[in-house]
Amino acid sequence: MSSRSPRYLNVAAVLQDEINLLAPNSLLPTEQQLAKRFGVSRITVRGALDLLEKSGLVSRLRGRGTTVSPPKITRHFSPLQSFEQDLDDQKIEFETRVLSYDSTATAPEFILDRLRLPSNGTVGYLSLTRLVDDRVVCHDARYYPPDVANKMDPERVVEHDASKVLEDIVDSRIAQVDWESEIISAFGEVSEALGTAPRTLILANTYTWHSEFGVPIEAGVISYRIDRCKFRYETSFHQATPRRRKNAQPSA
Repeated sequence: MSSRSPRYLNVAAVLQDEINLLAPNSLLPTEQQLAKRFGVSRITVRGALDLLEKSGLVSRLRGRGTTVSPPKITRHFSPLQSFEQDLDDQKIEFETRVLSYDSTATAPEFILDRLRLPSNGTVGYLSLTRLVDDRVVCHDARYYPPDVANKMDPERVVEHDASKVLEDIVDSRIAQVDWESEIISAFGEVSEALGTAPRTLILANTYTWHSEFGVPIEAGVISYRIDRCKFRYETSFHQATPRRRKNAQPSA
């Protein structure tokens, strides 16, 4: 092993190559067995396994040991589709679980801004999770303006595409979506819903859906476990012709 990097990184690199050849749910050797094999301490092995777990390659459960995780699901963001439609197209089975619904909830200021509601306004708030192979992959925090919230039946979202449920309520298709993505630390309700430790990094998509009439009809944040999901974009590439730099010399 190279002495130029921490030993746990070297152990993790060797194990990663081996894990890529194993079937999902395969059981790895114990920490003690791995420590003996690599000639390192159990602390070093634990560091390697922690790294592999954060990468989504293995799962570690007390009393069960370390097992190879199923492959990450791919979430396609171009063309942009609902979670339900995307996974249906991939023929991936999933489950939706409603955690809570409040038709007169208090919303963060940025949500009120997105829904064009006054600072003292209330919204409908729907909290739900999505599971693939009995593992939570994302959490949805969905907010609705009052006229939508009063008609929302959260149980319909369990069996139907949430975007279609919304379109039925407002009698309009979703014509425009604006959204932004960022890597953030999960806290509170989000980390609890995702089943992660606080401050675990996740991908958060903050979005607003608009009707055909340009009216915001839903806003929210969808938080993905990056150890269980990967993301794919496919679109055309557009770039303006760069201006010549002042000090650039013409080519011969």
